[in-house]
Amino acid sequence: MIKTNKSLLIGLISTVCIFTSCSSDEETFADVPPHILEMENVTIYSSADISSADTLRLTREQVFGDTDDEPIASYGSVRSDRFGRVYIGDRQRHSVHIFEEDGQYMGRIGREGSGPGEFQWVGGMEIYKNHLYVNDPNGRRINLFELGSDGQSLPVFDSAIIIGSDSWENLPEPNFMNPGFHSISSEGSLILSSRSSPLLYRENPDETGVRKYYRWNGDHQAQPEKFFEISEPEHIVTEWFTIPPPFANRQIMTMSDNDMIYLADSSEFLIQTFSSAGEYQSAVYYPFEKRNLTRNDALNSVDNHEQLQDAVQSMQLPNTWPALQQMYTDNTGRIWISVYAKDKEINEWWVLEESGDLRARFELPNGTAIATIRDDYLFTRETDPDTGLQQVVRYSIEVEDS
Repeated sequence: MIKTNKSLLIGLISTVCIFTSCSSDEETFADVPPHILEMENVTIYSSADISSADTLRLTREQVFGDTDDEPIASYGSVRSDRFGRVYIGDRQRHSVHIFEEDGQYMGRIGREGSGPGEFQWVGGMEIYKNHLYVNDPNGRRINLFELGSDGQSLPVFDSAIIIGSDSWENLPEPNFMNPGFHSISSEGSLILSSRSSPLLYRENPDETGVRKYYRWNGDHQAQPEKFFEISEPEHIVTEWFTIPPPFANRQIMTMSDNDMIYLADSSEFLIQTFSSAGEYQSAVYYPFEKRNLTRNDALNSVDNHEQLQDAVQSMQLPNTWPALQQMYTDNTGRIWISVYAKDKEINEWWVLEESGDLRARFELPNGTAIATIRDDYLFTRETDPDTGLQQVVRYSIEVEDS
């Protein structure tokens, strides 16, 4: 691991060459792209740092899923509260299913409609200060449910926040979608996001869109404040489709519980940290060998629809898959990153400490997705191999020394 910045870089490399015959640290620099070396306050890790990382072990503890009386029609967002209860959003049933810590079904909240505590669609969920926030993107609102004091009863509808106001100026911006719910900041403000309209790509297929992030206190007389933005990936544009291909490089953003912003460019293992105001703080870089991308790989990565297949068949492809797939933070400050492993059959994850140090690596079975992480528990969405039904599974997390 080497910490450096632009002003010290030349002197540091010269010093390394004098005292180590240009080996070790200097060899680490030799493989680092120039644009990384030019960055301020970047920590550069070596292959040895990666190989010495510990292994994360997951122990299967509890399954949450269908009951005879209450089937889950469509698995959506998953969250767990301080009582250990598990919440599973169900888009088709316009409800949130709630389970006790031991897997017992408690009941569900919400139903289809536009009234208090009802949903036109169940989207993302967040828990903040004893309230469950459930986004209804079709209804343009967020329903808030009070969790109670002992975890023994179902959450009770408290209020709703309508997303949007006639008093907002220039929001949504021209050629942008309506702002939608993203998350909640540490002081309780709503984080909203708005992305370029799909019409942008239809008018100019080579255009690169933007996603903007706003902080809003929920007061309809207050103007949401933009604090960050990322670029959107290139899109495949056909008569029926306007979608980014899975192999396109893109920017990935996530926020920690203390409002730190983490930004990754999927083309390389570079994680930049920004303050809650969007000001650059630091970065970490890991060397990463990317998997080659073939035409067949690209074709197999999209739906078997004639328009999509024809578009991918004729488009210019990158030589490799991206380095990174997904990035999350948990409530303890850890950063969870999914990578495109050299073996396409491996679903590999890296766990970084808040400092950027690599804590551990682990693998999940293909088809298994991380739903949420809380404390020392990881929740997945996976398919039961015996029944073919989806389910949420809780695993305990333990790090084993390498």
